[in-house]
Amino acid sequence: MEKSEGDDNAIPPLPENWDRCQAYNSRKRRYCRQMPLPNLKNTNHPRYCGNHRHLLDEWLSIHQGSNQCERAETGDGTNKLKRSRKESQIDNQNSKQKKKDRGKRVPCPIDPSHLIFESALAKHVLVCPAVKQKQEVASKDYYSEGINLGGFGDMGSVSGNHDSVPNLEEAKELAFSILRVFHFLFLPSNGKECIVGELNVKENSGKLTTEQLQAIGEEEIYNALPEVDLSAVEEGISDIKQIPKNEHDIKDSAERKDQVAYSSTNIDVGKLTKAITKHRIKAGGPRHLRQIASILGHARQSGLISTTKSGDNKNPLIVEMGAGRGMTGLVVAGAVGALTGQMNPSPRVSLSLIERAGTRAKAETKIRTSEGRHAKDDFLRLDLVDVTRVKCDLAHVVMPTALPSELRSNASKTVVIAKHLCGAGTDIALKSLRDIKAVDGCIMATCCHGLCSWNEFVGRNFFLRLFCSEVGGLSLFGEKHFNLIKRWTSASVLQGSHVSEADSSTADTDEMKEEHGTGIVEEEKGRYPNIFTVVKESGLACGGSGLGRACQRLIDMGRCDYIRNHLFLPDPSSSEKKYNVGMLHYVPREITPQNALLLASRV
Repeated sequence: MEKSEGDDNAIPPLPENWDRCQAYNSRKRRYCRQMPLPNLKNTNHPRYCGNHRHLLDEWLSIHQGSNQCERAETGDGTNKLKRSRKESQIDNQNSKQKKKDRGKRVPCPIDPSHLIFESALAKHVLVCPAVKQKQEVASKDYYSEGINLGGFGDMGSVSGNHDSVPNLEEAKELAFSILRVFHFLFLPSNGKECIVGELNVKENSGKLTTEQLQAIGEEEIYNALPEVDLSAVEEGISDIKQIPKNEHDIKDSAERKDQVAYSSTNIDVGKLTKAITKHRIKAGGPRHLRQIASILGHARQSGLISTTKSGDNKNPLIVEMGAGRGMTGLVVAGAVGALTGQMNPSPRVSLSLIERAGTRAKAETKIRTSEGRHAKDDFLRLDLVDVTRVKCDLAHVVMPTALPSELRSNASKTVVIAKHLCGAGTDIALKSLRDIKAVDGCIMATCCHGLCSWNEFVGRNFFLRLFCSEVGGLSLFGEKHFNLIKRWTSASVLQGSHVSEADSSTADTDEMKEEHGTGIVEEEKGRYPNIFTVVKESGLACGGSGLGRACQRLIDMGRCDYIRNHLFLPDPSSSEKKYNVGMLHYVPREITPQNALLLASRV
């Protein structure tokens, strides 16, 4: 039944010349696209597919009286409906009763990605395919249950129940504390090209007043990190505005044989885009391709990918954490292969992909089909890449075992990369690297901070040290404060300062679902103080978006502190092996609002 105008759930009219099933799917907000049953030709009746045949009986029961004919004409106009309206109603009632008896659908306890009926739970867990897969993974040498869980650092302390929620006054106090800590870490070095360095109390000798904190603007918070987009460098395009912005630009420009700007769109297709198009690599569209290009550029600029012929014929090793299909690792490894391909003999590049779930269109397929399709001067040499996939959750993988010692010992450069490893996944990935001594550096693009967890956070000591000091000004800090900080991070993707609580609580949903198929953890509405209410009550010029971005950067800075002090420590046998650790914006926020990149490289 159609609803009134202005109702978001109102059923729209049928598309023009619509010849498919006329059943409307309110969840997907579109009509069913199946072909209607061929024997329902009466134009006076709605047309439905086999799955929605029962809707015709319901329509007949509403629009036709009991004295009217309960028939629908067939192709020749002679056959009757197989079931009468009364029989159909009985069948529908029986079907509904059976479903009701089976109970509601609940997530499978073994693999929550699919739902099952409550009544079938006991039987399902015995035959669920995920059981066999989990047993197979658990039998691997590199599997150890929960070895990388638990984060790092003290849990902190709060008064009352650890599950309690800060009230509005406590939330306002926390907001000012966040800005003080952010100013302490980032703004003294604002405008410098350098990456965030060590903590330096002398740079903040005076405590900021409330008025000074209120005056900090959103742009000031964003510009506290340098924005270094190296995608144009990797593409070989002088003007970054010439990089394609959509699929149409790429397709039109790729068909050009010359390398000059396309006359109608004024768009260049760069070296990397051409190589990806040639190998039919599914990079995820122009936005993701630009992110991959910039990540590759930073790996090259930081020395993690050699740009000169070194004569070192050892095999480089690229490790992608939370790899998914592994396209980012594939592009980086292919670029390394192009460099090693200039040597004689050409050393092969090892690519190791760590991913818990199976997927289609994987990097392995592109490498397997790349033989004989390369020229020596290609930008990507996939024929020189050897790939291995470790199918295991990062929480349970023993990295020194998953990466064999002989492979790491032969690696001239061991580089760890991760592109948009959601929430606590970044913390778990960092902790999994603690026992690997041969890593030359890591590059991680963070995202989904709303999915972080205090229990898995590796920067707990960093937060406690700053928030419970003269800098932060809080007497206590613990899980309830962190839960509010992570919830506020979602506001960084919103524009403006007047957004409803419902909008702020689901702000990351569209962006995250597009890339990861998930959003922030759902909370009870009204349980946590809304960030925009806190900003308004506190008179903060940065708005909700600015404060949310400050929360993101503090979480990322806690990870940088863990890398610097507990992960990539200098080799005791050599005083020259030191690491640069820091953070920057690797693409503009118009490409993705989750545009922070963590960098750690050996000097």
